[in-house]
Amino acid sequence: FAVVADEVRGLAQRTQQSTVEIETLVAALQSGTRQVSSIMLSSRELTVSSVQLSRQAGTSLGSITQTVSNIQAMNQQIAAAAEEQSAVAEEISRSIV
Repeated sequence: FAVVADEVRGLAQRTQQSTVEIETLVAALQSGTRQVSSIMLSSRELTVSSVQLSRQAGTSLGSITQTVSNIQAMNQQIAAAAEEQSAVAEEISRSIV
C-alpha cells in the first residue's frame, strides 16, 4: 500500500508540475497574442496614415502640375508681348530714322 501511495504522490506532483508548466505556457501565449494584436493595430493605424498621406501627395502633385501649366501659359504670353514690343521698337526706330 505504501508503494502505491508513493506512486500516487509522485503522479500528483508531476501532475501539479505539468499544470504549472501549462499555466506558464498559456500565460506566455496570451501575452504573445496581446503583443501581436497591439502590433497589428499599430500597423493598421500606420497604413491608414500612409493612405491619407499618399492622397495628400497626389493632390499636391496635381496642384503643382496645374501651377506649372499656368506658368508655362504666362511665359508664352510674356514671349508674345516681348516680340510685339520688339516689333514696335523696330518700327519706331525706322520712323525716327
